[in-house]
Amino acid sequence: MGKESSLYLMSVTIQDILQWIERNIAEPLPLGVLAQKSGYSAWHFQRGFKKIAGMSPGMYIRYRKMVIARELLTETNRSITEIALHLGYQQQSTFCRAFREHYQRTPRQYRLQVQTGSVKAIRE
Repeated sequence: MGKESSLYLMSVTIQDILQWIERNIAEPLPLGVLAQKSGYSAWHFQRGFKKIAGMSPGMYIRYRKMVIARELLTETNRSITEIALHLGYQQQSTFCRAFREHYQRTPRQYRLQVQTGSVKAIRE
């Protein structure tokens, strides 16, 4: 198999994995499980994932959780605890720390700023 067809197969596989991650975002998604689903070794999967998605699987999962959290904070009245649990965080404090690291504000601060119009909803 040529290099181009191998890259194409990896690309299709990664696209399937990205969709699977979206459907299972609240579940623990260790690298071994993702690699097993892909049919590649963990090393090859991680390398291919980064090449196709532009970031490691772990970084991608954290990024997607933050985007979904931001959307839920903006578009719903769900509590911060509900959002944290919905995204698979076992503790609200862990979720709040991750959100603050990503957006430089807590989920509560973000929601209040959007509601008061002091900041527009972030779009990524």
